[in-house]
Amino acid sequence: MQTKPIRTEEEYEAAMNRVDELWGTPVNGSPEAEELDVLLALTGAYEKKHHRYPPPSASDLYEYHLDRLGFSSEQITNLLENREKLSKIIVEAIGLPADQVEKMGDVPLKVFTAG
Repeated sequence: MQTKPIRTEEEYEAAMNRVDELWGTPVNGSPEAEELDVLLALTGAYEKKHHRYPPPSASDLYEYHLDRLGFSSEQITNLLENREKLSKIIVEAIGLPADQVEKMGDVPLKVFTAG
């Protein structure tokens, strides 16, 4: 079991390969389950420091949530082009107050994930 920090991309890749091998291990306190927990913590820490991703754009968030609500790609495109319809969907399905929807520019992720 690896118990040291991951410092290089090669160590990260090796750890991720081991995570893949251990994935699905029953969570029962077995050495394999404990190793998986440790590797997930180590790889998570490495990713947080070295694999930064920019936050999604407002339209990416809209598209993601409309997709989760069951809208087709064509419907999503039409809604993204029609701000009034999009606002109505958000107000009804996601539960944001209409005045908040009106003020949206770049929407923080927490607006869509709060609940």
